Amino acid sequence: MRIIHFGDIHYNEKDYQEIDKCMSFIIEKCIEGKPDVIICPGDIINSQYLGADTKSMKAVQTQFRELSDIAPIAVVAGTFSHDGLAPELLRSVAGKYPIWVSTKPEQIILCKTPGQIFWAKSNSTTLTINAILVVTQIPPMTKEHWKNKQGIEKDNQNISKAMGAIFASFGEMAKGYKCPHILSGHFAMQGSMISEHQMLPGGDISIGKDMLAMANADLNCLSHIHLAQEYELNNGKKAFHSGSIYRKNFGERNEDKGFYIHTLEDWHNSETGGEGYGYTRSEFVKTPTRHMTEHILDLITVPWLLEEGHRPVHEEVADILSEWCRIGAWIKIKITIFMDDVRLINQSKIKSELLDAGAGHVKIEIDRVRRENSREDDIIRAVGLVDKVKALEKHRSQPAPDGVMEMLEQVEVLSPEDLVKYGVGRL
Repeated sequence: MRIIHFGDIHYNEKDYQEIDKCMSFIIEKCIEGKPDVIICPGDIINSQYLGADTKSMKAVQTQFRELSDIAPIAVVAGTFSHDGLAPELLRSVAGKYPIWVSTKPEQIILCKTPGQIFWAKSNSTTLTINAILVVTQIPPMTKEHWKNKQGIEKDNQNISKAMGAIFASFGEMAKGYKCPHILSGHFAMQGSMISEHQMLPGGDISIGKDMLAMANADLNCLSHIHLAQEYELNNGKKAFHSGSIYRKNFGERNEDKGFYIHTLEDWHNSETGGEGYGYTRSEFVKTPTRHMTEHILDLITVPWLLEEGHRPVHEEVADILSEWCRIGAWIKIKITIFMDDVRLINQSKIKSELLDAGAGHVKIEIDRVRRENSREDDIIRAVGLVDKVKALEKHRSQPAPDGVMEMLEQVEVLSPEDLVKYGVGRL
């Protein structure tokens, strides 16, 4: 059985073209690979307030209809602040094959009869002979969910017990079907690595490997974490976060983006007579998302770039980043500079040079530093009053008043008691 697994699309108007490009690539790969099922564990859009008449929402409906002409689709509603009720609209856009959308924990069965493939709830024994796949669907469940909807106190230990019971019960239910069992969930795993700028909701519940293993799924397809990664469970099975399908911000600049193609095959043990299903391979396929880079330009440590007669800074930057411009990368430049030198930087010229050279987007951040603060380390490191004043003289390019150094040399060797007498005597 061949499974396409992707999530964290985060459709929005600002990134419409980038997301549309990556989603179109996924659809092309689905047409080529002919999967048996498509799993999408949520965060289809970036904001629950995305309008129904926007380009992004129209693209969601069009592209999921195209995907449903290829294979049946199981969707989990993602974080409510992102997806809202939008995934439920997909129930009405199905093409040749059905789309099932889960907004609460449930188990569904993909059934095949002559001339028909359909999804059904796993509450009927009559489905057993027609079942070709069991999918346990787990939308995000926050601590507030357990407190308000489940009547359980917002206590980590009680929540953990409740979650464990849910996973175990779904695992037990799946045993009644002689077909593969997939868990599709929108949550973080304990120990998940996250992207540099990804912010997780404060009420999130992270699932432990032991807890997830209680579902005893042959394959665990997850979303919510933007960095693609896999986990080895204690029962020998694996879980996968597919990550986001495109680079959303510069915090994700060094991350590969894409989706998984999982293959499940049945197995038979001739010695024990046991049989079952297990994934044989999982391939991560990269999407053609935009390239992103961050360049640091410290004009305090290389002040000669600002000297009169040197080539302009915008030309220097354009030359350094020329290779990134050739591939249409998004470029972020962080410039550290003395506050009084900022006027020497032509930001608009830097942007225009890079954009003309092919950059897809340019962002400039200026870190302004006061000269007084920039050399205070030299003053702090100086030992003794005399050395500290000398460092201050150098910093300010201004000599100390006559007689100050001689006075400091005398004062520096005095005991606290003599120092007080010295001070009183000069009043």
